[in-house]
Amino acid sequence: MAETITADMVIHDVVTQFPATVKVFHGHGLPCTACAVGARESVAGGARTHRFTPEKLDILIKDLNAAATGQPTSITPKKAPVGRGVPLTMASAGPDRKIKQVIAIMSGKGGVGKSLVTGLLAVSLRRQGLQVGILDGDITGPSIARMFGTKGQPTKSANGGIEPLRSKGGIKIVSMNMFLEKESDPVVWRGPMISSAIKQFYSDVDWGNLDYLLVDLPPGTSDAPMTVMQALPLDGVVVVSSPQMLATMIVMKCINMVQQLKGSIVGVVENMSYFETPKGERYEIFGPSNGTDLVTMTGAPLLGALPIDTSLTTLCDAGRVEEYYAEPYEELAANFTSTLKIQR
Repeated sequence: MAETITADMVIHDVVTQFPATVKVFHGHGLPCTACAVGARESVAGGARTHRFTPEKLDILIKDLNAAATGQPTSITPKKAPVGRGVPLTMASAGPDRKIKQVIAIMSGKGGVGKSLVTGLLAVSLRRQGLQVGILDGDITGPSIARMFGTKGQPTKSANGGIEPLRSKGGIKIVSMNMFLEKESDPVVWRGPMISSAIKQFYSDVDWGNLDYLLVDLPPGTSDAPMTVMQALPLDGVVVVSSPQMLATMIVMKCINMVQQLKGSIVGVVENMSYFETPKGERYEIFGPSNGTDLVTMTGAPLLGALPIDTSLTTLCDAGRVEEYYAEPYEELAANFTSTLKIQR
């Protein structure tokens, strides 16, 4: 087959002429298509930026040409094992559905920044004019309410349900901390009670019309993640990891769980990927990226490689996360929405 797409072609021109190639770029860990700067690079230039070997570049070009002509590529998502696990409760796509997309943010590993990714993804989506809600599913260790500075207890809505609190930017939020007398009070509950609370946060809360409901989940592969996978009308999962190999190993358990329960992985996010100095120097504090390995395992695109930023930490502690702006997080939201459009 003669090559239609070559390494010296500009990424923006490729995806404009062949829209199906967006999924290939993402699948190979190149989120450049949604970046105003990165998309103006050549395919070879983007590959160099992400440290592709010549062999990986050849595979990328081959997959791009296959996608352009409607042929199978090497990034076809893996199918879940047949006959194993419990089928995922799929969401209705009918016009009467008030929440258009329910997306879980999972990891399996603690401390990789699931809540941070959830919060900043919600902020970026809201800046696009979308209606967004966050269900904080980390019942025993909630942090979303503090991050957004939402205080007080939810009240009863006009429809008789629970009225979620709203952030300053208009994001609807429900978190266990809102129901505690003191923010530091522990929630000493067993698994069944945690599962029940998550289901109530979805069914008893009057979320209204939402474009996206993001569900922030605790680490692990037991009660809380299983409840969300099996009891909520889930449209997809975003998997969060960090470059450290120890974290990647645990995240792979989460990926295997989602595949076993026949869930759909929307994409992968690598948090704490690097630290950038004021002079523009980058340091991979936790080691080289493992994002491409997770992309290969999931068959889902790398939605973003996010930096460590001390100013973000300060804003989150002060409950002012909505004041933060950085290009990598806007790129994450753009890749997220474009990927979901492709999968519909």
